[in-house]
Amino acid sequence: MSYAPQARADVPPADPHSIVTIQLENDAASIPGTDELYTSGERLGYVGPTGAVPGFLSNLGQGVFGQGSQRLEIDLQQVIFTPTNTQLYNPNPHDRPYAGQLSAKLTLIQDTTTTRSMLGAAIGIVGPASLAQTVQNGFHSIIGDTTNKGWHYQLHDEPTLDFSAGRIWRMDLANYGGIGVQVLPQLTAQVGNTEIYAQTGGIVRFGQGLDSDFGPALIGPQLSGTDAYTPTRPFVWYVFGGALGRFVAHDMLVQGNDFRSSRGVGLTHLQGDLEVGLAVIYRGVRLSAVETFETPEFHGSAPAFQYGSIAVSTRF
Repeated sequence: MSYAPQARADVPPADPHSIVTIQLENDAASIPGTDELYTSGERLGYVGPTGAVPGFLSNLGQGVFGQGSQRLEIDLQQVIFTPTNTQLYNPNPHDRPYAGQLSAKLTLIQDTTTTRSMLGAAIGIVGPASLAQTVQNGFHSIIGDTTNKGWHYQLHDEPTLDFSAGRIWRMDLANYGGIGVQVLPQLTAQVGNTEIYAQTGGIVRFGQGLDSDFGPALIGPQLSGTDAYTPTRPFVWYVFGGALGRFVAHDMLVQGNDFRSSRGVGLTHLQGDLEVGLAVIYRGVRLSAVETFETPEFHGSAPAFQYGSIAVSTRF
């Protein structure tokens, strides 16, 4: 297997490999484990090689971000949300509503040696057609766990369309005996009928081979370096911690359906997250584990909530 040399120019070397990622996020993976609020997320991602971008998208990226190495990411994901007490047949109307979303997202990734820019569009559906109830209660039945009782009050079927954009900056701070230290600030925004938000934050990390990626991937809206990576040494590793602040103007998954009457609660517009974790890349396989701590997303929520995330990616 070949490893890309350290880039000298503003545009990194071409990468002919594709990448497939499987990611699981779940509050049961936190300590202590729970089964509430953002209770589960599953994602399958594909990143194509650099240059395999349709002309109109390539021109759009260069028009917005300037020059850079381009590749496409395609994601299929499902996210599931429940109230705090999942054993009530008539859930507390002041708690978060049952909700699920199934969506597909296309993201243009454009890199220089020090920045990663993203433009994304996602289509999906919330409500029973998202299969959230089927997946959650079906899995609970398989493992012998209690099924959740209030799914008949979930959001109604409604299509979703969202557009996002963001940029990550990768800045070296120090190097101690071959151990690098970097800070990665990030700006991200989204508009659409699922969520409208703007956020800023970043992570600090130390390790070896830090120029191999722009941080671990997470299911949005959390800080995500995307699935794209190019190993710069045979064994890459880093540990990190980060924080972000987010202003949310609208969140259907909290407030309820946009075009039909449904359960919903008042949105907390100012939100924040902390995250800690580690990532390794060995023989082209990247493994990351992240723990995320969230401030309340709606009025009356507990002071904090946490969940774990694991992602495995392979290049071919």
